[in-house]
Amino acid sequence: MDANDDPDSVPDCVSEAEIPTSDIVEVIRCAPQPVVNTGYLAERFGVPLWAMYERLEALTETGVLEHMEVRERGHLWWQSLETERDAY
Repeated sequence: MDANDDPDSVPDCVSEAEIPTSDIVEVIRCAPQPVVNTGYLAERFGVPLWAMYERLEALTETGVLEHMEVRERGHLWWQSLETERDAY
């Protein structure tokens, strides 16, 4: 997916497990802010909030993303500095 083609387009994914890591990273890279919340990504990919959280948590465990829980406000996600230049 090239998020620059149509920033409002949503990939056609049946489940969060089918969303390629490269698509998630590209949406984060092209987001209007340097960090995104779970709801932003869930909406972009058309998957439930809980499912997107599980996918993002898995990417955090593998070191692709970093994460912060903001008290009573949700979770924030950004690309890890270690993987920022990696191509997915």
